[in-house]
Amino acid sequence: MGPGGGTVPRGDSSADRIRSCALELFARHGVAGTSLRMIAEELGVTKAAVYYHFRSKEEIVQAVLHPAVRTFDELLAAVGVLPVERRAAALVDGLARQAVTHRQLYAVVLKDVAAAALSAGRPDHARTFQRLRDTLAGPDGDGPALVRVSIFLSGLVGPAIEADLADLDDAELERAIAEAGYRLLGLTQAG
Repeated sequence: MGPGGGTVPRGDSSADRIRSCALELFARHGVAGTSLRMIAEELGVTKAAVYYHFRSKEEIVQAVLHPAVRTFDELLAAVGVLPVERRAAALVDGLARQAVTHRQLYAVVLKDVAAAALSAGRPDHARTFQRLRDTLAGPDGDGPALVRVSIFLSGLVGPAIEADLADLDDAELERAIAEAGYRLLGLTQAG
């Protein structure tokens, strides 16, 4: 374990290890509160070893966020083949499943203002998040529908960071997240 309690082996500066370590540090300290020096120290390497793989902290943040955005794109592609009236509920199911599977990543992606700002600066990420909102709001999504969508998407971070939910069975948590989404968005369970 690293000095901060992480699981990244010391002395390893592979790109995968840097991303893993950065995710742990972002979850603990936020993106703005994590420096390249902190990442290097947690890994037990020099900053130069980190720079070998990533030219900046922004590149590391993008590398950490990429799996979440890729997952969102995959979910959108999968629900995009369904009839329009079933897409939002199927997307709620997929987002609930991913929120449980990738709790720590969701906490960083959805909670951290700095991560959100960096992600919003990328047109491909902005398009993905717009497609999420549009699919959840449905073809007739008005202002109140968009507010409910915003609350649901923002609420996905709660289970990822809420200490009281850490020991909840994954299947039960996924079901509860999906049910909350159906109720909030006025949807019928996907099936």
